[in-house]
Amino acid sequence: MSEDLVTLLRRIAVAQERGAEAMEKIGDRLDLLIQAMAEDEPEDPDAQPRTYMDGSPVR
Repeated sequence: MSEDLVTLLRRIAVAQERGAEAMEKIGDRLDLLIQAMAEDEPEDPDAQPRTYMDGSPVR
């Protein structure tokens, strides 16, 4: 292989690694956002219950 091709392939590999790292960070932050949104959402006191007092589901 020519040196130019090897250099280009190395640059592509580095760019792919950076892209993968960026996507992983985005995924981690989305997980945190989803968790925060789930915690902040108050339960509606007027909503119909999903379970009976014994824990069995309402049908």
